[in-house]
Order: sequence, then C-alpha cells, then structure tokens
Amino acid sequence: MKWLFVILGFVFVILSSQIPIQDDLGNEGWITLSIVFLSIVLWYTEVIDAAVTSLLVIVLFPLFHVISFEEAAMGLGNEVIWLLLAMLIMATAVKRTNLDKRLAFFMLSLSKGKVIFILFHYILMGFLLTFIIPNAIGRLAVLLPIAISLVKAFENQLDKNFSKSLILIVTFVPYISTTSILTGAGGSIYSASLFESMLDYEWSYLHWLIIMAPINMFTLLIFWALLLWLFPIKTIKLEDMNEYINQEIKKLGPMSKQEMKLIGLYSLLIMLWITKELHQIPLAMSAVMVSVLLFVPGMNIIFWKEARKDVNWGVPLLFAAGLTIAFSLKASGVIQWSSEILESNLLHLAPVTLPLMMMILFVLIRIVFTNFTAAAASLMPVALTVAIGSPFNPVWLGMICVVASSTSYLFPSQSAGNMTTYSLGYYSGRDMLILGLTLTLVIMAMTLLAAFTYWPYLGIPKI
Repeated sequence: MKWLFVILGFVFVILSSQIPIQDDLGNEGWITLSIVFLSIVLWYTEVIDAAVTSLLVIVLFPLFHVISFEEAAMGLGNEVIWLLLAMLIMATAVKRTNLDKRLAFFMLSLSKGKVIFILFHYILMGFLLTFIIPNAIGRLAVLLPIAISLVKAFENQLDKNFSKSLILIVTFVPYISTTSILTGAGGSIYSASLFESMLDYEWSYLHWLIIMAPINMFTLLIFWALLLWLFPIKTIKLEDMNEYINQEIKKLGPMSKQEMKLIGLYSLLIMLWITKELHQIPLAMSAVMVSVLLFVPGMNIIFWKEARKDVNWGVPLLFAAGLTIAFSLKASGVIQWSSEILESNLLHLAPVTLPLMMMILFVLIRIVFTNFTAAAASLMPVALTVAIGSPFNPVWLGMICVVASSTSYLFPSQSAGNMTTYSLGYYSGRDMLILGLTLTLVIMAMTLLAAFTYWPYLGIPKI
C-alpha cells in the first residue's frame, strides 16, 4: 500500500508536467501540487530517509522548471536552520554535562515524597526542559531513565497506576510542550520561519511565549488532573524518597564548572532573545554566538567532535525542503489561485467553523506522521495557503494549525517517543487512546478559547 501511493505520487508529477492544462492554475501550479503530494507521501511512508526525501524535493522543483535551483536551495541559508543547529548543539552540551539530570532530581526533591506532587513536579520538569532541549525525543530521553529508576526503586510501595501515570507523563509532556516556546521543537521553529517567508510576519521569542505558553500550562494542569482521575493512586507518600534523591545526586557529584558555565550561557541566550527589540540581534544570530562560546578556550564545555556526533544533520535538509515547498507554492501561483477559490466559498461560514474544521483535519492527518517536524514541513505550507484565502487573519488561523499539527497522543505509532514507552509495557493502547483522545479535545478547546479571547489583545486578532 505504501509503494502504491509512492508510485501514484511519481505518476502524478510526470503527468502534470506532460499533459498541457488550460485553466487558471496552469502546468506550473499542478506540477507544484503534485510534488507537494509526493513529498507528503514520502515523508509519511518513510520508504526512504526523510533527509533523502528533502533532497529530492529540492531537486524536483527546478527539474520541472517551477523555480530555479538557486531558489530551491536557498532554504539552506535561511536563518531558522542556523537557529535549530545552534539549539541542537546547546542541547548536546546539556546532555554531556548532566545538567538535565541535575535539574530533574532537584525538581523531584520539591515533592517531599508525596506521590501526587511527584507526578506534578515531573510534569513541571518536562515543561522546563523545553527551554534547554529543542526536541521532544531529547526531553523524553532525559525523563525516561529517571522515571524507570524511580519506579523500580519503590516498586514494593507503589501500585501499578503510579508507574502507569509516570510513564504516561514521560510519553506526553515532552510533546505537549513543543509549542510552548518558539524553540520547543523543530516543527515550531520551522513554522515560525514559514510565517515570515509566506506572511511576512516575524515572531519574537517573547511574543510566541506569551501567546502559546498559557495554553500549554493550563493543558498540563488538566493533564495532571486527568491522570489522578483516570488512574487513582492509593499510596500517599514515599517515606524514603529524600534518601533516594540524595543518593542519585551524590552519584552525579558536585556541580561542575562546565555546568555552571552552561547555566550562564543559557541565561545569556534567553536574555538576548527576550530583549531582541532593544538590540535588534536576530534570534538565530544570538543562538549561534552563544553556541560558539561552548568551544572557545577558557570555556571548553564540550568539544566539537561531541557536537558533530550528537546532532542530527538531516534535520536542516528537512527544513530547507519545507521552505522550498512554501516558496514554490507562491511562485507557481497556487496560493493566489487557492485564495480566490477559498474567498468565494468560506465567507458564509460561521466564525468558529473553519478553525474547528482545520483543527480536526490536521489532528486526523497527524495520525499518519511519526514526526512533528515532518508534519509541519508537509502541512503548514498548505495551512497558510488556506489561511491567506480565508476571511481570517492568516497568522491567527496559522497558529491554530501549528497546535493541531503538533498533537500525537492517540496511538503508539504517532511518534518515536510513544513507541519507545509503549514497548515497555507500563500502559496499554486503550490507556493511551482514552487519555490521548481526552487530552486532544482539551488542547483543541483550550486553543480555540485562547484564539477567540486573549490572542486579539496580544496582537493576534482573528480578522
């Protein structure tokens, strides 16, 4: 079935280039749509590596004369790629210095052994890791070993619902938090760049945080309540919790100079991002400047060979391909063509209908993707194309689609993190579906509520 769709995709590309089409869209427009369809199929089926698909996309548009090769490849020079690379390098430093584990055990110590607060602080920790680790699977990789160690250390005192709840926190929280901040995930970073290239709208770090963080924070509180309701825990308190945490911290040893330097660099970076309006240094430039300091003599927090080994160098190609798709949609006239069609068909809809329809559609389409960045690269250019032709502010509608395309809570197959934790056997597919479906509905409701209430007061009106 996968190969059938792949073959159909290639046939669509070839036919659209060979058969003369006399309509408002023209051959270039249909070729663009066919290549977009093929890229979505290849990213979904994963019959070839996502990075290879990205290279193919960059080649196909100039090969079929939609845009020049220089235009197709210019996405590699986009500042968003440098922002992502800098954040991935910073995340490598966090992992190498064990700063992430030290933060985790500190957060657990605040619970004082009370079981419901252990769950709460683990949720809070997952959210805070979003500020220093720019991908969900990286955050999950920090949270999971600590959670399993905790479960095994107290397995004689705790019932199965605690283990289940803790592993579900590890599974869901890194992904719920992806849209909290602009650098929370590759998909968020890519979407922000797309708003600038397609809508000429530049997101600041602080503005994104103010708009999106409240949604995720309230969602996480509801998620905590859902866990306690769906999987009630009999145990009230773990008497030996403080001793366990002290032992784990002792294993890490005293805080090193590298950790303290890294905390200082992150503080500097976030300060530069928050004060961007004052000094006008782009987010990407600030991130690259600070990441360079990791390697300079006197700092030596990590070595380049460590960063080179840990960073996934295929991610920039995925971003570049997504930017190429967005540019081609505009250059080929697809955006103008679709806008004219949508304007004549959407004006009669009730204000909440189109946003709700798009959220539902994107949540359903997201089921077939295992990666938020790949989903965003495929779906967000189409979403913004629709948004431009709608009666709504395209930035307002586009952000609703960003949230919808980040959801991955229904089935284990929706993300690498889901598959990793599901394979451990702490929760069932039914547990995930019930909790995930409820959580997805909560996220949809919270996002629409925010979009219609406080977003307009923060510079994102719906019209």
